[in-house]
Amino acid sequence: MYHQISAETFNIYRFLVPNSDRNIGYVLECKNTKKCLIFDPLNKDIIDKILDDNDLKPEYILNTHAHPDHIKYNSYYLEKFKVKLLAHDMCKDLFEHEFDNIFENDVIKIGDLKLKVLHTPGHCPEHISIIADNYLFCGDTIFNCGVGNVHFRGNITMLFRTIHHKIKHLSNELIILPGHDYLQNNLSFLSNLINDSDPIIEELKEIESQCLDNDLSPLKTISFEKKYNPFFRIDELSFLDILADPKVFETLTMEDRFIKLRSLRDKW
Repeated sequence: MYHQISAETFNIYRFLVPNSDRNIGYVLECKNTKKCLIFDPLNKDIIDKILDDNDLKPEYILNTHAHPDHIKYNSYYLEKFKVKLLAHDMCKDLFEHEFDNIFENDVIKIGDLKLKVLHTPGHCPEHISIIADNYLFCGDTIFNCGVGNVHFRGNITMLFRTIHHKIKHLSNELIILPGHDYLQNNLSFLSNLINDSDPIIEELKEIESQCLDNDLSPLKTISFEKKYNPFFRIDELSFLDILADPKVFETLTMEDRFIKLRSLRDKW
């Protein structure tokens, strides 16, 4: 029902939310204190099971952003545990309940843990991501081999800047924990872009073979994204070289390539 990632000082519990758009739920636990943080609650049954199975004590609810599929059970947990909600200040006109503002470079303390806040706008203006040691809770900013759309209060220029001026400069070893598991579809989109004769096609097939319809895809790092995520590679001539139709991108600026690529993915 859920997976456990064990680190030296914390555990991360993650699960594929049933009957959703392949949303991924997360609970972060401080091992020493059993205090925990619940991310973007969409499914209360599995979260409650995680809390009960592991005797966890929620201290915060955190929303990476205010889209409905990331805040559904805020009220349930705020009332049940009398905890605080954390979100970016830009959520003040989007929420019906009070919350504590968090901003770029803020540090959140959960028991003995210290988490760093990044402001990662683009998918929507209030979007934040969280770094916990070598894990990046990135919400809908990055997906494995993809990025978020900008259909609902988004801004494609801000998303481009977030990816290329901030995310790409993070440690290659950071492990990505996205808000949705779209890896299989994103690999299919990427394969459609690439020349059939390029050797990377076989690598993509191997990665896709590890994806499961009813479970989570394997964890990937920033380094993986720099190699395979087309939104990370639009500034590389080597990326244009492997495309089936490089002329679609070659006369465009880097930002316009990003915009064009997002448009193509939206139609996929």
